[in-house]
Amino acid sequence: MTQSAEDPLVAQAFDTRKHAELAAAIEKLTPEEAAFFLHKLERALRKRKIQITGYLVAMVVWLVAMVVALAYYGTHDGFVVWVFAMPFGLVGLVLYGFGRWAERVARAPAAPTVAPAIEHPPGAP
Repeated sequence: MTQSAEDPLVAQAFDTRKHAELAAAIEKLTPEEAAFFLHKLERALRKRKIQITGYLVAMVVWLVAMVVALAYYGTHDGFVVWVFAMPFGLVGLVLYGFGRWAERVARAPAAPTVAPAIEHPPGAP
């Protein structure tokens, strides 16, 4: 499995012990660098929101699938123990899908920079 290459400066934003260091580092950035950092931080926050949503969806899927598995087990005769493996397979698919989505969001291209305004000479249209 590949490791997420999160910027160490962005990772400090999630560590409460390093907020003072992060604030000092941000003060030294130029406006363009600060905008770039803000974009990276927003992507990291969105990635984490997607991940936590995936965990919650996976828990709900597991709960519903286990209830369905218990109902199926109770209403059918013979060897139906396999039905208890299905909820875990579904959870794996949900976690995989949300993980792929979160990684895609984290690797999104950098936000386009705003071009400086063109100043027209006085009297020009």
